[in-house]
Amino acid sequence: MRFLSKKNSLLIIFISTTLILSGFSVSQNLFAEIQDLYKNQLRKLMNVIHLAQLYYVEEIDWNEAIEGAISGMLEKMDPHSVYIPEEKVRKNKENFSGKYEGVGIKFDIIEDQITVISPIQGSPSEQVGILPGDRIVKIDGKTALGLDTEEVLKRLRGPRGSRVHLSVIRANDDLIEFSVEREVIPIRTVTTNFKTDDSTGYILVNRFAATTSTEIEEALANLEEKNIERLILDLRNNPGGYLHEAVKVAGKFIRGHKLIVYTQDRSGETDEEYYSDQFGKRTVRDYPIIVLINSGSASASEIVAGAIQDYDRGLIVGNNSFGKGLVQKEFNLQDGSAVRITTAKYFTPLGRSIQREYKNKRLEEYYSELEDYHPDESVLAKRPLYITKRLGRSLYGGGGIMPDIEVEINQFSEVTKTTKRLLQNRIFFQFAQTKITEDAKKFKSVQQFLKASRFNHAYLEKFMEFCQRKRIEIDSEDVVTDKEFLCTKINAAIAKKIWGIEGYYFFMLHNDNQFLTAMQEFGIAAKLAMINR
Repeated sequence: MRFLSKKNSLLIIFISTTLILSGFSVSQNLFAEIQDLYKNQLRKLMNVIHLAQLYYVEEIDWNEAIEGAISGMLEKMDPHSVYIPEEKVRKNKENFSGKYEGVGIKFDIIEDQITVISPIQGSPSEQVGILPGDRIVKIDGKTALGLDTEEVLKRLRGPRGSRVHLSVIRANDDLIEFSVEREVIPIRTVTTNFKTDDSTGYILVNRFAATTSTEIEEALANLEEKNIERLILDLRNNPGGYLHEAVKVAGKFIRGHKLIVYTQDRSGETDEEYYSDQFGKRTVRDYPIIVLINSGSASASEIVAGAIQDYDRGLIVGNNSFGKGLVQKEFNLQDGSAVRITTAKYFTPLGRSIQREYKNKRLEEYYSELEDYHPDESVLAKRPLYITKRLGRSLYGGGGIMPDIEVEINQFSEVTKTTKRLLQNRIFFQFAQTKITEDAKKFKSVQQFLKASRFNHAYLEKFMEFCQRKRIEIDSEDVVTDKEFLCTKINAAIAKKIWGIEGYYFFMLHNDNQFLTAMQEFGIAAKLAMINR
């Protein structure tokens, strides 16, 4: 027992010191709470560890065991407080810093070969002439066959200014050698932007990182040079990211000194307020805007959509958003790992918390219930009601952002086993690398390509023959069931090969009923824009 008492004192001192070093003052009350916590719970954990060390039948991997204990504890708190292993901490920092050092290749492992999906625009790989479909067979003279994604990244990335030698096989089986100098590669959060017709701009944002507001500003400037009169901002499947970047983006469309989001700590007091104009000079747009969301739109995406909806500034179209209204702060641990702990809740300008209920739910249940989430009147009656100030529209809290116009997506809902197999094998991409693409180059633009309705099913039979040569199992009944989807994916892959990423998304969007519905609703969006001028 003397051993445990000594542990008791050391643990309390350690926790108190850690809190001080983390920037927290340890008040007398908090110190008392730590003592109480040890007496009631941490002593139990130390006893279990001691017993396992003495009596467990096998050697214990204590790193794995303690990490599991931390993860389990955080999971019980809420779904978004998590433990992050050291390797993932590094990746997250890279992902949200908006850059890394390497050669700039998007790739996939297809049939054990590193296959280039596309070189990143402006990257060293593009500059030396690496092309989509190229297969990297050697890296610095060593075979690259059979490598997993992590090993490929380790070999391709390195300090700026260093070189990597790549041996590449092209479609005609010629071996081509490239010496590529590594550079700083931007990680783009704006996937693409282009005009969808004579007056409509489209911007697709994949997450909110350190560069997002700058990227969106560049995209808007590019579209405005092309004389757009209205905008679709696509935040579908955008999991969020930095709160301040969401505030900056919302501020591009909301005039004046307007509250965009505020947070509350556990005392229930307002912790921070964020305003549309607090991050310096900005250009505010008055034209109509429609925001696309779905169940994959979370956190920062919901802040943008919520502010635009609360101020009656634009129209929200799609499916109910994820419902993440909790703010996390990341704390680094001594071994390079980290914990992300919920420190506050955030609220939209009207005071809506969009956080879905998570208490007394298993983690799997919390995530899986989104698959078919359509709150009816009985559900809405239990949720807090808010009224917009300009138009008096009814909005609800407690369950994500409900779109103003709900539209079920038709593209990636239920597909057959055959289609899932084809998607997993990236066979559409492979098919687009064949000579079949030459036939499509007679079209001068992706718009012409799209309008040629006779083309829609032209290559399906040849595609099936290609799949059979690749020995991919195909059920003919599945092909009939998914015919429209398969033809869309085939032609979109060909469009990407000829016109790049814009060609791919242009083709996919014009077969996307959420986007097509949004295009029909700009009359309402225009009225909303008018009252905000």
